[in-house]
Amino acid sequence: MKRIQRLFRTPPQALPAAMLNLLIEVDNREGRAGLDRLEDEIKAALARLQAAGHPQAARLTLGLEALEAYRRAYHPRPRWIRFLNPRALKRAVPASAR
Repeated sequence: MKRIQRLFRTPPQALPAAMLNLLIEVDNREGRAGLDRLEDEIKAALARLQAAGHPQAARLTLGLEALEAYRRAYHPRPRWIRFLNPRALKRAVPASAR
């Protein structure tokens, strides 16, 4: 939670650099598991802020998108992993076969 609070204290014009630094720091210290925990923290905070109608919710949405882009760039999933995802399997089956 302290990481997310640190982002709120960052001026808006410095947010992209601060977010990238945060992602690199978490990745270096904790790896993929740390990025997953950070994603869970951001999603929980985002849900609370959206429920309250807080104007800073958009900032966390951008942070979540940045985290997903960082993960795709630096921790790509193997192509075969999509077959373990039930939603991907549902899309892979043609509608006529269902």
